[in-house]
Amino acid sequence: MKKRIAVCANGWSIDALMESIRGIKRYAAKADSDIFVYLSFAAYSEHINITRGELNIFELGNMEDYDGIIVFSNMLNSNETAVELCKKAKAKKVPVVSIGMEIEDIPSVCVANEVGMRDLVTHLVEEHGVKNLMFIGGTPDHVDSIARLRVTEEVLKEHGLELKSENVKYGQWANDIPQRIIENIHNSGEKMPDAIVAANDVMALASLAKLIELGYRIPEDVIVTGFDNARFGKYSYPALSTVKQNYELVGEKACEIIGRILDGEEVNGKEMVPSGFVCAESCGCKGSLDYHKIRNDYCRDSYKRHVDDSLLEQTERVLRQHISMVSDYESLKEVMREHYLSNHRFEGSQFHLVLNSDYFGQIMSEESELYSDGMHGDLDAFVSIRNDDLLPEVILKEGEGLIPHYKKKKGEQHVFFLMTLHYFQYNFGYTVMADDSFVIIEDMLYPYMEKLMQSLKLLRINLRLDTLNRDLTRIYDKDPMTGLFNRFAYEDKAIPLFEDSLIKKSPMTVMFVDINYMKRINDQYGHLHGDNAIKAVSDSIMLNMKEGWIPVRFGGDEFLVIAPDCGEKEAGKLQREILDALEKKNNDGTRPYRISVSCAHVVTNPFGRDSLQDYVKEADGLMYEIKQQVHARDGMPNR
Repeated sequence: MKKRIAVCANGWSIDALMESIRGIKRYAAKADSDIFVYLSFAAYSEHINITRGELNIFELGNMEDYDGIIVFSNMLNSNETAVELCKKAKAKKVPVVSIGMEIEDIPSVCVANEVGMRDLVTHLVEEHGVKNLMFIGGTPDHVDSIARLRVTEEVLKEHGLELKSENVKYGQWANDIPQRIIENIHNSGEKMPDAIVAANDVMALASLAKLIELGYRIPEDVIVTGFDNARFGKYSYPALSTVKQNYELVGEKACEIIGRILDGEEVNGKEMVPSGFVCAESCGCKGSLDYHKIRNDYCRDSYKRHVDDSLLEQTERVLRQHISMVSDYESLKEVMREHYLSNHRFEGSQFHLVLNSDYFGQIMSEESELYSDGMHGDLDAFVSIRNDDLLPEVILKEGEGLIPHYKKKKGEQHVFFLMTLHYFQYNFGYTVMADDSFVIIEDMLYPYMEKLMQSLKLLRINLRLDTLNRDLTRIYDKDPMTGLFNRFAYEDKAIPLFEDSLIKKSPMTVMFVDINYMKRINDQYGHLHGDNAIKAVSDSIMLNMKEGWIPVRFGGDEFLVIAPDCGEKEAGKLQREILDALEKKNNDGTRPYRISVSCAHVVTNPFGRDSLQDYVKEADGLMYEIKQQVHARDGMPNR
């Protein structure tokens, strides 16, 4: 029966991870297992909530769905997360192995850092006469950083040397802090140490680059060494002396332990894999590899990489432009399906984009309202590419599996990489790539995911702004008391309707309605009753509006109706219906007075030359004549 192995890892250590996966695949193939890599880009130097959003990828799946779990504990950039994952798997009785970090009651596979590190520092002291050494660790509490520092101090002590406390620095495993350390020493006028020993290649290469920028010769002025044997250390000039951690064997051993546990064996304790010193040019040695050829090959392929990089950037730019123009979630899905069907060369033979539809379906909700605890709920897998085919959209119910259209095929092994989409700590989806993804193999995954997340987040912001603008427009256009359009809306909406009626050669009705004796209502019964009278008239008007007609509160107790495609016969009917509706309100017994209105209309001549304002003035004049007649009949002043 086909098995499933989950791997929890960090994308910043992609070289070590890909080397490990070769070993995992080799062993997993014997058990016909697919591999599911949950990949985080958590970093010590990032904002805590961004890190939380990255680490939430490990909350996405159900551990019970897997036959075994491998946790790269020393690479997650969160010891707490590593322990939590291992303990949780143990509690759920899922075989679990920790790589690089010893965790109580959890079997582990660790690299014997001490072996390669001891050989490296011994080589620096004995072969190159290093006496004044600076150590740049990752973080003070990291197990690897602690071990590498300890060995460095021991070797120096064995040779009668001391690692001064001021020469122990920490670079957060990143490149910017080591460069600042180098620059500060240079600017202070102090002598550079004989050698800089960095706890990983990223910090070593950053240090090397800054030293060269400041005019130092490597290794004549300063020796620089790293740890990890990353690919760029081989391409650099000088090539980086470092330590190789045999991660291919580490991955194979971890998978082997899972197999033994599945066979019923009780496995605990730690297995060790030795590391080895890789001697190269940055310490002044030739090394065992032909670095000149490696650099030549790298330079030979540089234009192809440039073309690929440019094409990937162009493809991402086109996608960002398409995303920026969509107006809702459905159009987003359509745009992205069309894009990835035509442009998935860099994602590989299998790519899936999965979103929580609430993120775009409930755009006025804050992220904290939607995702208070990681990513939950139904997930919409609307982009699924497999071998150039666009597969149907599916909804992944919570707990039903995370790879859309996944099928267990005996004898066919796949490695799936799952990466989260998030805004700070709020996760709104994930992507899946498999096997031959260019952006993973070429270590371009982080910028790829970052641009995709930014585009989707910006879209949500734009959709929210559009909604807010529409709401503001409605507020701006509408009279708050009656819900009718106000005079501003009349200017924006009525004139285009009038111009359209001229083009269509269609008549349009302009009707004025004015409340009689409004001042008497306010004086005798108060302004609340006056407001009630205005609302009664506006309701009577609104009740008889057709789609496309514009009812306007033109002044305090004056109303205007603009009715396109409305001739004399229909205008007379509209006027009667408004008066009938008002009469019903007069008979409902809710007010101590009767409401009457003066109402008049004109019908435009689509072949004439009069403006809309001319017709409004004419309708107003006719209405005023009727009002005068009403007041004269009642013996009342015209108020």
